[in-house]
Amino acid sequence: MAYRPVLCAGGCVIDRVGETADAKERLYTSNIGTMRTSLGGVARNVAENLARLGVDVGLVSLIGDDLEGRRVVEESSRAGIDMTSVTTASGGTTASYTAIFSGEGELVIGLADMAIFDRIAPDAIARRITAFAPDGFLFADANLPPAALQAVAEAKGARPLACVPVSVQKLAKLVPILAAIDILFLNLYEARALLGSEDEVEDLAARLSAGPVPRGLLTLGPRGALAWEGGKVTPIAALPCRPTNVNGAGDALAGGTLARLAAGDTFLTAARRAMAAAALTVESPQTVRSDLTMQAVLARHTLSHPLETIEP
Repeated sequence: MAYRPVLCAGGCVIDRVGETADAKERLYTSNIGTMRTSLGGVARNVAENLARLGVDVGLVSLIGDDLEGRRVVEESSRAGIDMTSVTTASGGTTASYTAIFSGEGELVIGLADMAIFDRIAPDAIARRITAFAPDGFLFADANLPPAALQAVAEAKGARPLACVPVSVQKLAKLVPILAAIDILFLNLYEARALLGSEDEVEDLAARLSAGPVPRGLLTLGPRGALAWEGGKVTPIAALPCRPTNVNGAGDALAGGTLARLAAGDTFLTAARRAMAAAALTVESPQTVRSDLTMQAVLARHTLSHPLETIEP
């Protein structure tokens, strides 16, 4: 089956996760422990999910002239992402996120080094979008600086634009372009920050449905999500699963939704089927499951919806 292409713009990151050998960390001194690294960044993760699901996808981002940057390009290319629009900043350092956990699994400190994204040129993103397929989908995360997000909004034309805030702190960068966003993925904390309210989730979703973004998903972890479209709110159930690592579930849900939209599904149908991508991902230790396929996603969805006929 032919899918409409997707172009992603935003974070391209090296994730480092350390854990102390002792149950309790020892401050102000060395700690024996373990450290592992992987690729990250919301836009990059969404792009990898899309590539593994069979969608023609490209990434627009910025890396440093360093070993980490070369690793990001090489491994992402092998995963199927078109990385030709990922440029290298001379003298720059590839973005990274480092998290140190105690032996009990509690976060001790997290350090985000994302300064390189402030150097992303708005005109470069605009040129890439203008040259992109007119029937394609766009995705952007709020790791982009405000001027670059504005460039995305102005260059999108009729192409549907999906966005993810990344964090409560970065959410503010999306506010000026909300009217240009066609699909918004956000969690409970981001929804409360956007609306300035501690309302219950149903009330938050109702307010989102009356806002400038015509459709989106308010994600609720194991409770699934509330989807809004056309002023109506619809619950989307999470699929039964045995979680191993919840990191990456949101990226899989966004990527899965876009993949199914690229296949021709309606928004609500795409969101329901994308829940299978999220379930498969949380059952894997990987942030982006390396064996993820559209066939696996549809098979997992069918287990909970046995009477539904699906065109792959």
